[in-house]
Amino acid sequence: MSLSQKIRLLTQRARIVTGTVTGNYFGGVCTSGLPGQDLFTYGRVNQWWRLQEAYFKLFPGVWAGAPGDTITCRIYFTVMGAEQLIGDADWDSDGSDGNVAFIYWFWSNYEMLGPIRVELQSNAAADINVTVPWEYRVKDW
Repeated sequence: MSLSQKIRLLTQRARIVTGTVTGNYFGGVCTSGLPGQDLFTYGRVNQWWRLQEAYFKLFPGVWAGAPGDTITCRIYFTVMGAEQLIGDADWDSDGSDGNVAFIYWFWSNYEMLGPIRVELQSNAAADINVTVPWEYRVKDW
């Protein structure tokens, strides 16, 4: 890799990647085998990259959103040679936790090696055919 290519990677601005996933967040089965739906996976084995932030939409109009309903967000990453659960947080889906939930958030670049996977699970039976918008901001290594 030339010096100019290396400098370009070091000064690269984050790309904003968006998408949606429609699924059974209440009764589906994630890659982990737990209930819910995979939201997204980013990265590959032996690929370096920099995650800056990632979000999913909570409210309005996404989830059933009754008081007491929660969305569980689980994050998996390969650590010490095996995929590990590295994050697990609950969010209220009725708007009391805001409109957007943070999946991952860094003030600076965080170098990562390998894939990261995000799973969501709802405790509301009405969240069977839900379309969830998500977004992440990422840089190449």
